[in-house]
Amino acid sequence: MQAPTRLGEFLEQSGARYRLFDLGSQLRRLSKDDWQRFDQGGAYPYPHLNHAWLVLLLWHPDNREQHAIWFMKLPLDEQAGLPAPVATDVLNRFMKALATTDTAERQRLLTDHPYQFKPDDAKMAALHARAGRILGAPTSQYYAAAQDYLLGSADPESWPALGLQGLAEVLESVDDKAQQQLAKRLPELPDEPRHQLLQMLEHHRPTLALADAIIAIADAQANETTDTCAVRAVSQSDAIGLVRAFISRALNRHTQSLDLVLAIFTRHPALLDDTELSLVALDRLAQLADQDGFNRVVQGLALQPGLSGLVLKVMRHPNRSDALARAIGGLINASRSVQ
Repeated sequence: MQAPTRLGEFLEQSGARYRLFDLGSQLRRLSKDDWQRFDQGGAYPYPHLNHAWLVLLLWHPDNREQHAIWFMKLPLDEQAGLPAPVATDVLNRFMKALATTDTAERQRLLTDHPYQFKPDDAKMAALHARAGRILGAPTSQYYAAAQDYLLGSADPESWPALGLQGLAEVLESVDDKAQQQLAKRLPELPDEPRHQLLQMLEHHRPTLALADAIIAIADAQANETTDTCAVRAVSQSDAIGLVRAFISRALNRHTQSLDLVLAIFTRHPALLDDTELSLVALDRLAQLADQDGFNRVVQGLALQPGLSGLVLKVMRHPNRSDALARAIGGLINASRSVQ
């Protein structure tokens, strides 16, 4: 058998089963087609902070000792592709890790490398819940209480006793019918657990009913925290028109919220193909962030699929503000200085 030259080839030859996920701004499955394009030198579909935040879940159905999770924060080039030296290094490290029969040594090799990253608690809980469902693992001790709280009749004020892992596992298990129950339950919850729940929902695809309920609560409260959490919660929603209109309203409501603007840029980059929406969001970013922050966000947007010409479109827009024009000028000057 010919030696593999790409990680994808090695995985196919290994006999193991695997899933790949993106864990940049939120947990998303990386489709087989997207993975193959990236593995063969194409652009990464979800660049975040100029990196691909990859998670590889690897398992052997007949040998639980072979289960493994590998976290890789891989630098991207200007086309959002993986530099060849990095690709070769990752392949060599992975082959070495799986070649050993020592379980402890394999785990060390999978965690002791320069691309390792540690997700925050919410992302880790979401990932563990997803991996547990795929592998058929039992739920945690926190699942039953979280299920009763989110989908049952538990006292809304009993939330301090809930575990984050339990919330993640309930959200991982809900079907469309359960999402309808959750939509009805949301208005009954106190703000703090509801905000936590909305932030956990960004790792899932809400139904139209649930997305509508989230947006209705945000519009009714009209405060910055709820709007920002709601922007994150509906980031994987298929209700594009509903979400786009809500984001426009939220931007109009909170003209001084950098957190809201950053949530839009990091969770909804695809919506920025709307020139009017991107103009408002970029103008707000220019007013609220310093030049370095503006540059980093816009440079990251240029890596997103379909957004490479965004700055040029905004530069030519007749309604761009002086603040935005200055910020774009600063970006251009910074780009020239590093060439």
